[in-house]
Amino acid sequence: MLLGWIVLFVAPVLVSPLAYEAQPPSFSGISGLLQSVDTRQLTNETLCERQFLAVVSGLKEKEFWSIELVDSWGKWPAGIFAGNLYELGHYDQCVDLRHDAGELAGTIQGRYCFLTVLLKGLLPTSRIMPGTSGDIWAARLGACIPAACTGDHFLQLLNRTVLNLPPVHMGCNEIPVPLGGAQAAAIAFFATIILIALASTLYEIVARCRRRTPHRNLIIFSLVTNGKKLLATVNRNRLEPDAGKSGTIECINGIRVISMVWVVFAHNYVRIGMQPLHNSKVIGPWLQSYHSVLVVASTVSVDSFFLISGLLTCWSILNMLDKRGKLNLPLMYAHRYLRLTPALAALVLYSATLMTHSGSGPFWDSAMTLTATNCRTYWWSTLLYVQNYVNPRELCLGHSWYLSVDMQLYLLAPLLIYPLWRWGRRVLLVIAALTVGSMVCVLVLFLAYDLRLSFLAVDQDRLRHVYTYYPTHTRAGAWLVGVFVGYVLQRTRKHYVLLPRWAVATGWTLATAIILAILFGDHPLQQSDYASLPLAADAIYEALNRVAWAGAVGWIIFACVNGYGGPVNLFLGAAIWQPLGRLSYSIYLLHLPIQLMMAGVARLPFYFTDLQAAYQFWGDIGFTVTLALPWALLFESPVIGLERILFGRSRNTTASCPGSKEETIEPAKQDVIPKTLSLTLQTARL
Repeated sequence: MLLGWIVLFVAPVLVSPLAYEAQPPSFSGISGLLQSVDTRQLTNETLCERQFLAVVSGLKEKEFWSIELVDSWGKWPAGIFAGNLYELGHYDQCVDLRHDAGELAGTIQGRYCFLTVLLKGLLPTSRIMPGTSGDIWAARLGACIPAACTGDHFLQLLNRTVLNLPPVHMGCNEIPVPLGGAQAAAIAFFATIILIALASTLYEIVARCRRRTPHRNLIIFSLVTNGKKLLATVNRNRLEPDAGKSGTIECINGIRVISMVWVVFAHNYVRIGMQPLHNSKVIGPWLQSYHSVLVVASTVSVDSFFLISGLLTCWSILNMLDKRGKLNLPLMYAHRYLRLTPALAALVLYSATLMTHSGSGPFWDSAMTLTATNCRTYWWSTLLYVQNYVNPRELCLGHSWYLSVDMQLYLLAPLLIYPLWRWGRRVLLVIAALTVGSMVCVLVLFLAYDLRLSFLAVDQDRLRHVYTYYPTHTRAGAWLVGVFVGYVLQRTRKHYVLLPRWAVATGWTLATAIILAILFGDHPLQQSDYASLPLAADAIYEALNRVAWAGAVGWIIFACVNGYGGPVNLFLGAAIWQPLGRLSYSIYLLHLPIQLMMAGVARLPFYFTDLQAAYQFWGDIGFTVTLALPWALLFESPVIGLERILFGRSRNTTASCPGSKEETIEPAKQDVIPKTLSLTLQTARL
């Protein structure tokens, strides 16, 4: 049967106008199959059957529109042994097809489908793509059928009218529907925001041209004012301890941006995995090589964000408690929600309404299923920051689980940080216990559900993500390390912590060793014989790596703040990171939907090499930053001014998400402990 399908598609229909006029084409492949249909088996009852008969009749009469429809089909791909399992045909030629077939059949429109042909017995029974659920290879061929038919209906017609048809599966894209009321409302919303921003900008320009001071409430949405703040850089020289300790943690911007770039880099490879590949057979060896370590171990980049979140949250709350002795929790939570939600809500609105209408392609429907469909159903759990528990398998915006975890930890932060302020170092034991508890949760869940870290492992139900990747209780470890680092830095904010050289050298050596161990420690778990390794190896690695990574990055921050960073601090504290750091929240929000959309519009298979992937990544990051700038200006920057109107003045609570605008910490008095003062005396302040 498989041989029959190969013969069917190996001889494509090649038709040109000149050949058509010179002599009737010798039909073969799918054209010959359709011409062999026994029309006596059809009842002509449904529109699908009538249009199907019109196609068959058109092919027999050599009508050009029917040949155009058949020519849109994919032919049998070359290089299936190299993993070239997709032949997409011509998507646009198919969907652009229109033909008036008369009163009974109506207007025939092309519908793009995929015909899946199993290759059982032809190729080795080993999976070559991560995350797949079976060990049987299959070729997927583009097909074009009348829009009145579904894939199942079309195959039923073929099975009724063609003898000895091999078993195949056909799935079809939906026919695009016109814009409705929800889409019109979304367009009106975005248009209103843009018009307000333009009006505010124009008002400021006119006022300044007339040498008048514009009213600050009328320039909340001004692109000029907000753009200056967003792109501003401040050069600080904190290289010499005698200059006084900085009131800012300057290295955080560099860490934040590098972590953000790492996330986009890794998700670029996920996007490549979603696309058809000319050489998908190389994916397995690539995963087992050292080339893949930055992608395979990239999940710890999120733990850098959790570390920063815990650090800034602890710093901010301790500062408020030192100043006022109490917390205004409703105001603090409202501030936090207002800072995070507008940009997220705008993206959810776009995803639920307009994203489906923003493109088309062979994989567009499947890409939209990952975002648009879920956002229509679960927009509320996204905006309430509970989707990591409520609907973890059907996330609206697959990367927004992080925001749910971060918000939940922020809500719980006062329960931990207030006792830390009240009773001091004794509460650090509680933090340590909670950190260990989070690690134990990961360990136990990995063992209980037989979870594996290998990308080659089957995880149809996404159990690893549902039980150990998305939940707050399994991700809290890195955040708690951040709370500890934030406590140490806040309590020593007026003074440098002096360390002997051996302690500094030991700290940097351990931090470097931990980072390298985490990057390369996952490599043995990605080999083809991963199943022969004890399950405990995966469980222990996953339980330790998040907290260990946070500890290593925490040391880097501590060392940079206290003058032990050297060239690392110069690099991470460079002024260039400041505007990118402010943009990183919008970059984080936008990058994955953009990558999904680009995967959905792909018309051709991608030839995978690391060089091609890197080239595509720089296109991703450049395009995302370009869109993140107006997104931040429209949906992030104005919130600060709106808060001033709502609450009367700016609040000093830190939004510790990626791209927080408040990386400038409350200035400290410029006291410097003499170098002769002992380390014991300094750390006693903790």
